[in-house]
Amino acid sequence: MIEIDVTEMGTIEQVVDLWQKSLPSLDTEAFEIHLKLYQVNLIADRLYNDIADDFSLSDVDVSILMLVSRNQRGRPVRPTDLGRSLRIKASAITYRLDQLQELGFIERTLDGNDRRAVGVKVTEVGLTVVNEIVLRFNRKTAERLAAVVGDGGNIADLRQHLDRLVKAWTSPDAALK
Repeated sequence: MIEIDVTEMGTIEQVVDLWQKSLPSLDTEAFEIHLKLYQVNLIADRLYNDIADDFSLSDVDVSILMLVSRNQRGRPVRPTDLGRSLRIKASAITYRLDQLQELGFIERTLDGNDRRAVGVKVTEVGLTVVNEIVLRFNRKTAERLAAVVGDGGNIADLRQHLDRLVKAWTSPDAALK
């Protein structure tokens, strides 16, 4: 059975049973799936942080590097856009950008049309680092997916189910219910 986080609470199934006793109207099937998705997210976050830590970065730092490196399209990304995308306060973005600049992973540029506007670009060093992090995480993910296939799972089916979940949770109708 799958353990939920590293708590003393027992397996996910045991946690669901405990919740159902105090909330008889709980949809236990939906709650169990929610907890399992949460568990996978926790494990993936820990793995991601371990990889980022090898480069003295946090998961937020890596997210910033990924966003900036993939959204440049020949122009710098504004810190306010990063804050909005990551749902992080401007002061926290500024702090993280200062750290990344000190490491040589990003550079700030002034907008030629608006001298008040600052843009962010990933340096070659930053791009090399973020690419290595993505490749390491990808290898770990591929290893885990190979274990799923080894247990008789089908990756194409998993991908379709995950696509359906994302669609169901992000559709306008889902927000109304």
